[in-house]
Amino acid sequence: MSAVKISGVDARAYLQSRTANKTSWSDLDKTRLYSIGTGMYSGLTVLLHPLTVLKIRRQTGSIIENAGTNNIRQYYRGLGVILSMAIPARILYISTLEFTREYAEHIATSLILDPPQYFPFSQNQLQPLLPLVTPFSGGVAGGMAALSSQLIVVPMDVISQKQMVSENPISAREVMRTIISFDGYRGLFRGFGLSLLTSLPAGSIWWAIYAGSKDQLLKMNLDFGMKTEAALIPGFETAKLATIQVASVFSAAIAAALVTQPLDTIKTRLQVLGTTSGASAMSITKELASTGKLYQGLLPRIAHMGIWGSVLSSAYEYLKVVSRKDA
Repeated sequence: MSAVKISGVDARAYLQSRTANKTSWSDLDKTRLYSIGTGMYSGLTVLLHPLTVLKIRRQTGSIIENAGTNNIRQYYRGLGVILSMAIPARILYISTLEFTREYAEHIATSLILDPPQYFPFSQNQLQPLLPLVTPFSGGVAGGMAALSSQLIVVPMDVISQKQMVSENPISAREVMRTIISFDGYRGLFRGFGLSLLTSLPAGSIWWAIYAGSKDQLLKMNLDFGMKTEAALIPGFETAKLATIQVASVFSAAIAAALVTQPLDTIKTRLQVLGTTSGASAMSITKELASTGKLYQGLLPRIAHMGIWGSVLSSAYEYLKVVSRKDA
């Protein structure tokens, strides 16, 4: 079979050049990855937790009385339960993300470069799709990772969000006892369906746009770097790569937040109100739609997703390097 060309370049050579410096899931020391990653993730969670509290209170219409430096502890309500439950959730998320992304990329690439005989499209017809493999595999992996972690994330959200909007400090144990006494253990999974409907598109959109934007911007960076003398300036390349990272993350954050914010707002209100209020997803939707509040908390959510994504994705890329088995 003759080699397929992409703008005059052999498709297999093109693919090899793009994957030469990639770290595969099998190359990583999982113990090192999870131990270092837990510390990095916990630190970032503490740093950005006030944005989470602000978003939740905006979405539920709660008001922080006398908010200021004297009441900074109000912005850290629910942090304990998030740190304790988010660690296993993050391990499950990362494991699913990396395994699925690698598998999806392998399947998609194999299908394009060597399509089966019964496939209705030829290799020449499929080869223009090669640049889409990265965003496709990222989208599939992001969606699957988000879905897999919801069994841990939903109870964590239900408990921590009630702590965030409570007028007075309340322990996680007391919140959990109250929920179970009224709704049983099922109450800990209130809004689970909406969480799935929110996390699947949010995860898919975020990772697809992040991976696709970064991929395209890096290609533009290579072309630009060969045509300008600015590349010789010390620190220019580092600054350029940092700009690409931030631009890719915030593009993904804005797109994911805009698409999923209404569902996230409905889910948050449903989880915070509980069954004792008599509220349902339909009644909450009608109320928010009639008052134009479906996008409440959008800016804090974009800021949280953007800052979180910028720091975490950069840290994660570094973490994969230091967690290599041959490092």
